Amino acid sequence: MKRNRYGYKICYCEKDSKIYICYFMTYSYKQAKFAINGYIRYPPTAREDGHKIKNPTWKIIPISKDEVIAGIWREDPF
Repeated sequence: MKRNRYGYKICYCEKDSKIYICYFMTYSYKQAKFAINGYIRYPPTAREDGHKIKNPTWKIIPISKDEVIAGIWREDPF
């Protein structure tokens, strides 16, 4: 099991894009894997404009100390 004291971001990248967009944050790797499995089974819509996400590639990215200092956990969750 992976360990990161700051948490993990669950990000997706659409078919024709190279930029990963943060979709969800969690404190443990186990929760991140559980969330990705749910997103693969039941694909969500994008939050900004509500369009259906086209062929997403999901990735778990560790949260860095710099992001925590910048206030990543104080953002709106949804």
